[in-house]
Amino acid sequence: MTRFWLASASALAMTAAAPALAQDRNTSTVTQPGNTASATVGQSGSDGVSTVTQGGNNNSATVSQSGSGNVSTVTQDNGTGSPDDSNAATVTQSGSRNSSLVRQVNDFAIATVTQSDENNDSDVLQSGDLDIAAVTQSGARNESDLSQTGNLNNATVAQGGDDNTSSLLQSSGLNQAIVTQNGNSNESLLTQAGVGAHDANVLQTGDDNRSDIIQLGASNDAGTTAGAGVIQLSDDNEAVIRQAGGLQSAFVEQKGDADNFASIDQGAAVGNNHDAEIRQDGFENTATVRQRGTAQGAISTQIGDLNAASIDQGAASGINHDASILQDGSGNTATVLQRGTIQTANTAQIGNGNTADIDQGAALGNGQDAMVFQEGNDNDSDIVQRGANQSGSTNQTGNGNYALVDQGRERTSLFDTGFGENQFASVDQSGDNNTAEARQLGENQSATIEQIGSNNVGFGSFVRGAQIIQGGNTGSFNEASIIQISDGNRALTDQQGTSLSANVTQSGDGRNTSTVTQTGTGGAALLNADVLQGGADNISTINQSGTNQTSGVTQLGEDNLSDIIQTGSGHTATVTQSSDLNQSFINQAGTGHAATVTQGL
Repeated sequence: MTRFWLASASALAMTAAAPALAQDRNTSTVTQPGNTASATVGQSGSDGVSTVTQGGNNNSATVSQSGSGNVSTVTQDNGTGSPDDSNAATVTQSGSRNSSLVRQVNDFAIATVTQSDENNDSDVLQSGDLDIAAVTQSGARNESDLSQTGNLNNATVAQGGDDNTSSLLQSSGLNQAIVTQNGNSNESLLTQAGVGAHDANVLQTGDDNRSDIIQLGASNDAGTTAGAGVIQLSDDNEAVIRQAGGLQSAFVEQKGDADNFASIDQGAAVGNNHDAEIRQDGFENTATVRQRGTAQGAISTQIGDLNAASIDQGAASGINHDASILQDGSGNTATVLQRGTIQTANTAQIGNGNTADIDQGAALGNGQDAMVFQEGNDNDSDIVQRGANQSGSTNQTGNGNYALVDQGRERTSLFDTGFGENQFASVDQSGDNNTAEARQLGENQSATIEQIGSNNVGFGSFVRGAQIIQGGNTGSFNEASIIQISDGNRALTDQQGTSLSANVTQSGDGRNTSTVTQTGTGGAALLNADVLQGGADNISTINQSGTNQTSGVTQLGEDNLSDIIQTGSGHTATVTQSSDLNQSFINQAGTGHAATVTQGL
């Protein structure tokens, strides 16, 4: 039945509004097929249209229209007289040409819609129980679509700017969602589904921002009621958060100039306990985080312009990963890719044009650590770790440096002796235009390269300024250390076999060249080579093959040449050159030999 008068408090409101209907062309229709319904409609503006349809029991609706050309439709319990009860809807329209649609299908739902500007459109659908929805449109030409199909959901949409679009869907229960749009032409898509108990908070205060959040699984957080999860304070930013699995948390903050892009994708069907945080303050920064597996955390902070950061952690078998990227400057690129179990990666870039790549643990990877620190411009660092129990570290302070750490591959069969295990490599570059490479295959190896100076680069047969290659298929218990404390030095250490150790130190005026090659087997700490070059333009070559050999070369002058080749077992050679223009050649091919050369006392 359609009534234009009510025997209740609502009747007074309708009666008071009657003269306005005649004078200002307002129209109000109230249909109440249910029981003990309450409808209050107040129209003090012009050309307003209000339609209230109430089924069920104890439903209440309040509509206030004070502007012009506003349209409000409230439908409770589909108007069929169903047993769905105790819903409440409040619509306040004080602007012009606003449209509001409220549909409440089940029990104890509360919907509040406030429109105070012009040409706003709000659609609220509540088909669950005990849902709460609040929509405030104080700007112009805003669109809000809010749907609650689960139970005990709470959603708030506030649009204070112009031309904003918000779509919010809560299809499970116990969800909390807040969308605030204070800028202009912003877009927000928020979907909460799955088991439920999700939290999401989106804040857009700039213009032309886009936010897309989809949460599946259980207990996902993309912000809380106390703090926003997506914050876009500038213009033309885009943030995408998609969470599936369970117990995940994501945070995105984009502020500063404009045109930043952030994407967080966490946990598939087996995902659990993920954390991700992205903060961007600058212009045209890009950050992506993708986490699979269990118990992972990722943080990316970019301060500057044109930076790119990417983190991808743990496939189906991934466990306990940590990754952190900090970029302070412009034009920096950092990538962290982790698979396997229990890994940690840290990247910090302070300067411009730096590149850092970390790739840890393939299918059999386990317990890796990697850290890259770059302070300067145009530095490049690559860390690749496979196998198990590895740690790689790169420290670059200066400009134009390149460092590569490549450690052990995964074991392919029971008979594969080339798998990586228990390796450590560290590269420290504090000058300009240095190149270093530490490549380890085998097991139980340690490599250290330190370059303090400039222009220590490869030339001719030298690929890098300092290069260490240890242990092939039979490599084990290897150690190598290269220290360059001057300019223009080149050093190459290549070790095969077991229980080998090589140390090279190049200082003085620079331009020294050292080559150490060791191949063989032996007891612990055997086949050792030690080279010290403290002058300038010195050349040292050591080639050892066999077992139980030791070589030591000390060059303290300039333009010295030392060449030692030992083949067999049990050899010892020592060369000391303390003056300039000395030459020493030692070739031992038998067994049990010893040689000592001293030049320039």
